[in-house]
Amino acid sequence: MAQVGVQVIAVDPGSLAEEAGIRPGDTLLRIHGEPVLDQLNYQFLITREDEADLVLQRPDGSTFEAFVENGGEGIGVDLAQDEVKVCKQNCVFCFVHQMPKGFRKSLYLKDEDIRLSFLYGHFTTLSSSDDAELDRIVRERLSPIHVSVHATEPEARIRVVGNPREGDILRKLDRLLAGGIDVHTQAVVAPGLNDGAIWQRTLDDLWARRREGRGSVLSLSCVPVGLTAHRQNLPDVQDVDPAFARDWVARWTPEVRRYARANDGEPWLLLADEWFTRAGVEVPGRSFYSRSWAQLENGVGLVRRFLEHSRRFIKSPRARGFAGRRVLLLTGASFAPTLARVAAELNRAVGSHLRVSAAANFSFGETVTVAGLLCGEDLKYAAHADRVARGGGSDWVDAVVVPSSSLRTHTGPTDQYTLRGVVVREEGTFLDDFTLPQLAADLGVPTVPSGANLSHLLDHLEAADRGAFRGGALQAAFHTAGLNLPQGAYNP
Repeated sequence: MAQVGVQVIAVDPGSLAEEAGIRPGDTLLRIHGEPVLDQLNYQFLITREDEADLVLQRPDGSTFEAFVENGGEGIGVDLAQDEVKVCKQNCVFCFVHQMPKGFRKSLYLKDEDIRLSFLYGHFTTLSSSDDAELDRIVRERLSPIHVSVHATEPEARIRVVGNPREGDILRKLDRLLAGGIDVHTQAVVAPGLNDGAIWQRTLDDLWARRREGRGSVLSLSCVPVGLTAHRQNLPDVQDVDPAFARDWVARWTPEVRRYARANDGEPWLLLADEWFTRAGVEVPGRSFYSRSWAQLENGVGLVRRFLEHSRRFIKSPRARGFAGRRVLLLTGASFAPTLARVAAELNRAVGSHLRVSAAANFSFGETVTVAGLLCGEDLKYAAHADRVARGGGSDWVDAVVVPSSSLRTHTGPTDQYTLRGVVVREEGTFLDDFTLPQLAADLGVPTVPSGANLSHLLDHLEAADRGAFRGGALQAAFHTAGLNLPQGAYNP
């Protein structure tokens, strides 16, 4: 990281920092003589020893030293947000390159930040990581991290990432593994680009790096390529159609189980849910997925986890809270069949009247079927179409539910990392800057986020009954676990 020094924005009253004369506006330059690169590096340096020698700079440019006996703990300061390190590669299926024009600045961010990979499970290609940064990962024990490998065959990887210097991903992986860093890996699979023999080599190379103890490839997920309708002047990439997805599921589902048996029963090869939804087949049972739901944030096991929770919830007394409710559930085309089956089971069990409608994605193109990339206008159109089909009355439903994953509550990847020049949006904002309160006002009925499961959804509906969403402060009434907090189309 090029940045040296992190600004102090707040000092806790009575803290070690206050006693040492540190004030908001000071810049923390060095700890133990080493430059402070960012918040994560600060946490590493400040906790290394029981005492800390600090060098700081005042706003007027003067410097001073401070010594604190902190016992290996923090000293009571809040530090300024770190700026995200952005990707400079040109992956042929990069989602950001397929974004339509006119969206907010943060949606065109391609993060290539090893800190976000460690903290939040974002995938990095390591293409922007030199040897010094790899050494930092090892030294600061940033393990595990998440790496987009895509292909281990050098020429194939160069075709994917668009950088002739980044074909040898195994050299970088081996450097991390030798340093004791565990790695979760993924390959975005595109027909004719990195499938077939290239995929088999990737699988073999990464499996060979699964080891006991520290320094292991913990998992490999494969994800079908996602293409939007906005690929003008971009390389030709073949989409994963239902036939290809069915063949992939048939070929690799048994292999997932075989690799799991060889890995002490823990799934190592992971198939993203989209393989099954595109193929139009049921997702496998619970044993198919990691005991810890590894790579859940990458779309591996989300459907199965929802089904497992729904099965238990429908049998519980709590499910009766849905009795008599007339609710329209909007979602993406991929998840709609699954959600419709669950809604029908709930209706039969408790006498509710839940209906599911698959919202077409006009913003990114109808080939994009995941709920997290639906925009506010897409959802508004789907709700109005449903109302017209039901006779056009203003009371056609008691409430409308939108996918929590379509709401983005941060304009940067997290509240700790930011993008220069980004404008903060209010809570409950869709990708197209249409807001949940605007949608509710347009539809004339309570409009709430889905949450991550039926229990969350019922909480949201009951909160709407109490008027909890009127006048803002939306997140105070939301289950935030169901919201897609990381911001940007790189994380659909």
